[in-house]
Amino acid sequence: MADLSVSFAVAVILGLGCFVQSLIGFGMAIVAAPLLLMIDPKLVPTTISMVGLTLASINAWQYRHQLSFRDLSWAYLGRVPGTMLAGAIMLVVTTQMLEIIIGTAVLLAVFASMARLNIAPNRLNFFIAGFTSGVMGTTTSIGGPPMALVLQHAEVNKMRACLAGYFVISCILSLIALGATDYLTWWHVQQAAFAVPAVLLATWLAYRVAPKVKPVLVRRAMLVLCTLAGISTLARGLLGG
Repeated sequence: MADLSVSFAVAVILGLGCFVQSLIGFGMAIVAAPLLLMIDPKLVPTTISMVGLTLASINAWQYRHQLSFRDLSWAYLGRVPGTMLAGAIMLVVTTQMLEIIIGTAVLLAVFASMARLNIAPNRLNFFIAGFTSGVMGTTTSIGGPPMALVLQHAEVNKMRACLAGYFVISCILSLIALGATDYLTWWHVQQAAFAVPAVLLATWLAYRVAPKVKPVLVRRAMLVLCTLAGISTLARGLLGG
């Protein structure tokens, strides 16, 4: 019964993250990672990456008409070495180190979202964003912010489409690296599979709520939640649990 209640809590948290990401294009891992880390550190980053692949595939299909791989190709090129570096990091990372990394990554993502940095969507910046996302995404599952910064001035549906298309490939690469470093097990598959109904429900609701809810309100609420989660996770890591 305890295991079932944990799986249910995991599914609810992932569903909440998927709802946010389906509305604004990214944010699932930012919402879910700190909360799942409190339940069981083994859930991060593998379970989130598996659910992220499912969510990205759904969103990529939903926004397929706005999807363009021309610029994303440079992000993919950067993602490969970033994922390889992250794989090496995962061989030596501890739970306390992961808490510090995730807490810092969440707070940096919040800062980047608020700073409104003007980054041109050129090939070099896509490559750098892909590399940075590869490192962050594989180690913490939080790989969206670098790509979101480069795409921030794109039309909303185009941004959602490009982020989803990028996440499909990036999640696959991350899972390959996690599998090679023994961070992907049958237990992770079970947890991710149990969350699939919540993912489907969350995306279904998001597609229907999106036209009625101002994304800026969702974004502000997410930033508040993520700030609190990032601070608590970083503090727990620095204080040694």
